[in-house]
Amino acid sequence: MQGVAAAVLVPTSLSLALPAFPPRERATAVGVWTAVSAVAASSGPVAGGLLAATDWRWIFLINPPVVLVAWLAGLRLLPRTGPVRGERRRLDPLGTLLVLLGTGSVTTACVEAADWGYGAPATLGFLAAGLVLGALAVAHVRRHPDPVVDPALFRTRAFTSAALGLLSYFLAYASALLAATWLFTGVWGWSPAGAGLAVTPWPLTVLVVSMLSGRIVRALGERTTAIVGGVCFAAGPMWWLLLAGGDGGHYAVEFMPGLVLTGVGAGLYQPVMFAAAGLLPARQLSLGSGVLMMSRQGGSALGVAALVVITGGAARPGLDALRAGWVFTAGTAALAAVAGAALRTRVRTDPAEIPAATGENRGSGTDPIRHH
Repeated sequence: MQGVAAAVLVPTSLSLALPAFPPRERATAVGVWTAVSAVAASSGPVAGGLLAATDWRWIFLINPPVVLVAWLAGLRLLPRTGPVRGERRRLDPLGTLLVLLGTGSVTTACVEAADWGYGAPATLGFLAAGLVLGALAVAHVRRHPDPVVDPALFRTRAFTSAALGLLSYFLAYASALLAATWLFTGVWGWSPAGAGLAVTPWPLTVLVVSMLSGRIVRALGERTTAIVGGVCFAAGPMWWLLLAGGDGGHYAVEFMPGLVLTGVGAGLYQPVMFAAAGLLPARQLSLGSGVLMMSRQGGSALGVAALVVITGGAARPGLDALRAGWVFTAGTAALAAVAGAALRTRVRTDPAEIPAATGENRGSGTDPIRHH
């Protein structure tokens, strides 16, 4: 139920935010959106570790007060919108099921391969089923009149780059976060609370950099900012690969700088790539945001599965296994940087050239593509 709710809530939040700002301000707006999202996601281990140290049941009480406050604020602050006139969207249950089963089959094969055996019939069967279902999903969306993923979205080159880049980025993000947790609790023997606190430099750095992302984008441009972000994220696991030892006695030198580097990378990369949804026509904003969220969630799930495979499925991987995982993390982050290099938004930044920045059109939800 939480997954269904998140699938509706998160893309809608981005599609509500983007039309409210002219193109020159979207990097700042999405930077704030990213900062909140990244801090919430990255601080989960911190809050979870602290609560689990008292009683693990407390973790299930985090959502209600936060949701209640957000719900009340939404009633007061969010714009009231309705369906686009003349367009009635249909559900695509078959396409949704094919995407779900395809991703789930590949993830299951990766996660269970260490126990089943890499050449076991079950492993190969799930992997083959995932690939076949993925091919069927592609064929289905190309023929369906109103598919779960509209191929027309990918005619916008910047959006395609963003979708592929975010997939690669979250492969790196999920594997880096899990590997850090395994290092702290398994190799170094720290408590869950200590491991949670050790991760805090990451979300704090993301918070600061994301809030400044608008100014950085205006100074460097979207493409350069995305490249720098991907490279910084890749530099974090490379730092750990070279310096992280087996006792945790020099955390401030061996590991924390890598967390700061990945935080800088996340704060630069995510706002630019998620803002690419704003290049789509207004009627496609929600759908485009949903596709970018699919890249985010699919990349996260596959990143965890890939790390499990790389580390041999051990409950407490050793340092050598984690080093192999950091190589994977650095490589996928580098691929994200390559996707950023292909980003071409051509958004003008001169306020005089953007009608949506002034007058009654500001925040009205006018189709942003007309102002490019």
